[in-house]
Amino acid sequence: MKKSDSLKSQNWIPTSQTAADGTIQIRLTDIPSLNQFYASKHWSIRKKHKDTFALLILEQLQHYPKQTWEQMEVKVTSNLRLDLDNQIMAVKFALDSFKAWGGIPDDSPKYVRAMHITHDPTITKGEIIITFIKV
Repeated sequence: MKKSDSLKSQNWIPTSQTAADGTIQIRLTDIPSLNQFYASKHWSIRKKHKDTFALLILEQLQHYPKQTWEQMEVKVTSNLRLDLDNQIMAVKFALDSFKAWGGIPDDSPKYVRAMHITHDPTITKGEIIITFIKV
C-alpha cells in the first residue's frame, strides 16, 4: 500500500467542490494542537506532521480546477476538543499547502486578508473544515 493510500483510509474525507463560487473546502481530522506540535521532542516529528497534512490537503485540492487568487480569507470550522487558539496548526498547514498548490503566490497579509476559527458542535466530532474564500 502506498503511503497516500494509508493516509486516505486514516484521514481522508471527501471535499465539497464549490470552486466556481470562489470557495474551496477541505476536511481533515486528527490535527495536532499548537501545544502538541511545538512540544514534540525533535524537529523531525514536526516535519512529519507537516508533510503528512500537506499530502492530505494537496490530495483534496487536486479535485478542484487549478486557479490562483490575488486575495483570500480562510475560515476554519471545527468540532474538536481543542481550544480554538490551539487549532492554528490547521490554518498553517492549509495555507502552506494552498500556496504549494499554486492557489496564492504567498501566504503574507497581502494575499491572506483574514482568518476565522469557530467551533461548531453540529459537525462531526473530531472534524475540521477549512474553507478558502476568494475575495
